[in-house]
Order: sequence, then C-alpha cells, then structure tokens
Amino acid sequence: MKDLVLGGLVLLSLWLISGIQAVKRLQDVGFHGKQSNAQGHHSLVRGWSPYRNTWDEQLYPAWKAGDARWENCWRGGKVEALLTSDSPALIGSNITFAVTLRFPRCQKENDDGDIVYDRKCRNDSFSYQDQYVYNWTKWVDDCNEGNCTFINKFPDGRPFPPHPDWRRRNFVYIFQTLDQFYSLTGRSSAVLSINTTNITAGTQMMEVSVYRRDHRRHYPVAKASAMYIVTEQIPLYVNISQKNDRNSSDKIFIKDSPITFDVKLHDPSHYLAKAAVSFNWTFGDGSGSFVSNNPLSSHTYTLLGNFSLNLTVKAAIPGPCKPVTPTTFIPTTYTSSTTTAPVTSNSTGNSTDLPFTETAFVTTEGSNVTTAPTTETTTHIQTTPAAGCFIDRYGYYKANIRIVDGIVEVNIVEMTNVSPSEAQKSSIDFVVACQGSIPTDACTIISDSTCTIPQNEVCDEVVTTDECLVTLRRAFTGPGTYCVNITLGDDASLALASTLVSVSEGNVKATIAMVSCIKTLPMKD
Repeated sequence: MKDLVLGGLVLLSLWLISGIQAVKRLQDVGFHGKQSNAQGHHSLVRGWSPYRNTWDEQLYPAWKAGDARWENCWRGGKVEALLTSDSPALIGSNITFAVTLRFPRCQKENDDGDIVYDRKCRNDSFSYQDQYVYNWTKWVDDCNEGNCTFINKFPDGRPFPPHPDWRRRNFVYIFQTLDQFYSLTGRSSAVLSINTTNITAGTQMMEVSVYRRDHRRHYPVAKASAMYIVTEQIPLYVNISQKNDRNSSDKIFIKDSPITFDVKLHDPSHYLAKAAVSFNWTFGDGSGSFVSNNPLSSHTYTLLGNFSLNLTVKAAIPGPCKPVTPTTFIPTTYTSSTTTAPVTSNSTGNSTDLPFTETAFVTTEGSNVTTAPTTETTTHIQTTPAAGCFIDRYGYYKANIRIVDGIVEVNIVEMTNVSPSEAQKSSIDFVVACQGSIPTDACTIISDSTCTIPQNEVCDEVVTTDECLVTLRRAFTGPGTYCVNITLGDDASLALASTLVSVSEGNVKATIAMVSCIKTLPMKD
C-alpha cells in the first residue's frame, strides 16, 4: 500500500512538472530566441497581450534558430515569410504590416486554402503522386464526422475569432513587438495595423512567427522580422523639377526659370486627412518666406550661386483636449479676517485656434475668527475652448542647390530646302536659336507623324560662338509627314523645339509647334 501511495505521488509530481513545462510565458519561451529589443517605455497596445501571458508550448512549439526540426517542418522544401510595413509612421497614426508566404517551387495555395502542386510548373526531379501538399479541406471534413477534434485557440488560450472563411484560414500568425504579442489566423498572407499613440518615438522591431495548423498541435514554418520607425516629425519628401533641367538629381538648376517644389506627405493611414496643413518656405536668396496651404509651389532664382532652402510643414490635427489640472500656490496667511486675493496658475498644453477661456472661481474658507489666522484660497479653472483643440505636428526639409546659366528656350527661326544637286535625298536646313547659355550639343530625332515611332536620330557637337544660332541639315527618306524634335543642351540644361514636316516629291512644307502656339514658317528655296 505504501509503495502504491509513493508511486502515485511520483506520477502526480511528474504530471505537475510536465504541466509547468508545457504552459509557459512568452518571455520564458524566448520568442525568436532573442531578448526584448523594445526601445523606450510603452503602454499596452490595444488588443495585444503582454509578455507575462501564458504560452502553450505543447500546441505551439517554439524552435530556436538552427534547430534540426526546421528542416522537416514543411513538405517539399522551405517556406519563406516576407514582412513589410508602410513605415515611417507619425505618432498617433496607424502603421500597417503585411506578411506574404513564399512556398517552395511548384507549390501554391488554391481557392480552398489548401496547398497544392502546380502541375504547370516543370520539375523533372519530382513526380506528383498526389495533388495536395496539405489538404486541410479533407481534414476539416473528417473532423466534422467526429474522427478528430479542432485546436481553435491561440498560444495564450484565447479562442480563434469566428470568420466566414474559417475553413481557408490554415495559418496562425503571431506578431511580437514592444514586449507584447498579437495572434491572428489567415491564409498565405496577413495584414495587421496598429495605432502608434502609445509607442515611443524611435526605431522598433516587429517580428512574426507563422504556424501551419495540424491535428494535435500547430507547427512553425517560417519567421521574419522588420524594423519600423515611429516619429514625432511628419515624414515627407520633396520632388524638385524644372523645365529644361537636364538632371534634377544633381541639384543644379537654371537661372531665370521657375523651379517647382512638390511636397509629398507620407500618410498612408490618412491621419492628416482632417488636419490644417501649412507649408513655410525660405529659398535662401533673400526673397523672404513664403507660406501656403498648397503642397505645390514654385520659385525663380535670378542670381547665380549656391543657395540653402528650408521648408517647415505644420499640421494642426483635431484632437481631444487635455484635462485641466489646476495648480494652486501656497495661500497667503494674514492675522486678520481679511480674505486673500486669487493666487493660482494653470496650463493645459492644448493648442486652440481662439485665445478664449472661460474662468470659474472656487473658494475654500477657514474659520472666520478675528483673533485667529484666516486662510482663503481661490483657484482659476480653465474650461475647454469652444473652438476645439488641436495637436500640432511639424515636418522639416532642407536642401542645398546650385543655380547656373542654362538654355531656357529654343526656337526654330528658319527652314530652307536643300536643292537636289546638293543632296541625294530631300533635305532641310533648320536654323535654331536659343536664349540663355550657349549649347554644346544638338540632337535631332525624326519620327512618324504621331511622334511615337522614332526613325532616325542624329547628334552633333556645336561649334562655340558668341551667340546661340545653330544650323542643322537633316535628310528625309521619302515623301510623308514627319515629326522633328530638335534639342540643344549643355552640362546643366536641355531645351526642345518641335515641328511637323510634310515632304512630297520636289516640295517640302513644315509646320512649327513651339510651347503653346503653332505657326507655319515659309520655306526658302
């Protein structure tokens, strides 16, 4: 009897130890085999679970990198997970993460959510004995007949949420960041968005583990991680362009020609959709500041040299007003029954569009005895402004640019027929004039009448002269209508003029199209 009791105690102890080992916490499992990499202090993200929650390792094994079981966790090869995000994100906005699974060669997901072999894929080293890699549809049907049971819960014991397409959700995605984790079911891809209000600004890490569903437990098949950025400054970039500029990426632009600045705010979650946004430019040439609510602006530099331009973007975002916390100073005490004056101050940190406040007075009195000290305290309480409150966010951009002389305009001023004795083919001499700097090269592209199919291109160096006047002789293969594009360029600029040329036997007519006007020039014989 004593031996039976001891044996039972041993079995009970082993069972308890096994249970303790099976149910752990996320921090004990060592998700991804790493220590916490969260930067700063973070409140619990809504809907997420903290590290101290339990993790059922019997249902969700946690394999570290290099574990031999990774080699056989998927039939026919290895699954890769690609994790991306729309980072950076402004504090208060949402950031979205997307996970896409890449299956081994010749495997794909079908409409039912099963993984099948793609019979159109050629793979000489493998013969398809079965259509399915994983047939979850058949498994679900067998379970409905009572042959098995479903495991419909996450690592911390929470049940899977109901979905109309639950039969096709055969992967479990477990996201981890900021010492918290979130689980969801999905197909071969999953999307997750989180709000950044309670996330400290800086660079953070998002990690995801992907499990495939099975009868008694779920097996890890892939892991991925990606950095993301939460910032207090509005993410933005500026596209700078200019007509006739040869290379906008070199930050070299042309004098006396408008430069266009197009500001793009990175706001994929539309957090700034209802914000009042202003753009404050200083272009560094002494022209002062330019403030506009239009992200598109232009500026013309009339001087040569190097300039530093600066942009400040301000967004006033409608938001809840902060609660008012009155701050009461130590009251003044008198040895008479005379009451004291109000001596308090208060601030809320709210930004309002009207400097209007409403003030109430609350008085607390002590015993009013003439022979004893009397104390009275008055507190000013600021109420919410009627016009509403805003959260102000700023974004900044700086750039150094160089302004040089360049070709600002090109005109075809004369065309002359070349006599047959001077040329074998129908030819025209084009006289081209320009404004600005002297060009170093000239190119002509002859295309069909729609200007879409190039037929011939000729480029020549331009002999340096004191004025911009270039004569170009160009030949045409036969009768027809041709589109002629002539470009004059130098190191910094490239300007264009176009014409339509009609060639017939022994006769050439041309229509010149420049900028917004079209005019016909007489031909000289």
